[in-house]
Amino acid sequence: MNRFLRNILIASLCIVALHIMLGIFADGSTDNFYLRFTSSKQNSLIIGTSRSAQGIHPDIIDSVLNLKDNNSIYNYSFSINNSSYGKEYYNAIENKINESVTNGLFIITIDPWAISSDSTLHDNEIDINSILYSKKYYNSYPNYEYLIKNYKKGWGNILLKRIESNILFRNQNSLSKIKGSFTFLRKDGLLEVYTSMDSAYVKQNTQNKVHSYNISMSRNKFSKFRFLYLKKTIQLLKKHGEVYLVRMPVHTSLLTIENSFYPLFDKKMINLANNTHVAYLNFVNSSTQYSYTDGNHLYIEDAKRYSIKLAERIKNSQRLVEP
Repeated sequence: MNRFLRNILIASLCIVALHIMLGIFADGSTDNFYLRFTSSKQNSLIIGTSRSAQGIHPDIIDSVLNLKDNNSIYNYSFSINNSSYGKEYYNAIENKINESVTNGLFIITIDPWAISSDSTLHDNEIDINSILYSKKYYNSYPNYEYLIKNYKKGWGNILLKRIESNILFRNQNSLSKIKGSFTFLRKDGLLEVYTSMDSAYVKQNTQNKVHSYNISMSRNKFSKFRFLYLKKTIQLLKKHGEVYLVRMPVHTSLLTIENSFYPLFDKKMINLANNTHVAYLNFVNSSTQYSYTDGNHLYIEDAKRYSIKLAERIKNSQRLVEP
């Protein structure tokens, strides 16, 4: 019996050791969120959903605005299901900021969906399925809490994904020939999405997104709870530096749905910006200048162009308030 128990203990320790080792291999190829739970506390942040996760390049913002060293900006955007404004995202942001910083830069992206919720849910229910829900560790590497709670595949897949991404990045031509899509989360928080831009493929993806938006429009409503936390987020970040509210460009077919869902959205954001004394930068009028992978997310090359425009608008806004 003792021998049996010893063998069970040895086997268990081997399994634990194997998982510890595989956890060390987790990187930007593991999934679209993991590295954001392993990065250190930050002085400047990009906040929002997948639009900004894919659409705002931190290195470009740094370059145009001359943000250097520990003041460089970090993309802390997740997705509509995980980082719509609310208690869970607020707590995550609060835990990601260096408490002592007072000269940071914070880009808060907003759209009607980020301050809406399913009309059938109570406020204390709307973020139960968020990956941010009840997290304790936001800045740990490796972050085994995240992997245990949120990584649903076998951990051997962590190593396989890392090998696959290394092969793809060694051969840049293969990235342009990908069928479907391949994602990689950079250390600065940008989610790179490599996907086919074949017109028929993009058209189908856009139609799927329009269908999804129409479902959301029939199910969701403006959330006072989310709006309150958006305001609280602005107030929190203002203690640590300069804050900009930003509405990103989106395909006109989706913009039409957004405007129908919440016709007074821009007016509400302008009032919020005025009341909290921050700038509101709206880019929806330039939506036709960019290409989108699915109508909702900027194509990676267009995201670079947009990031330059955004940084220049911020730079000009800063000049206006200089003494």
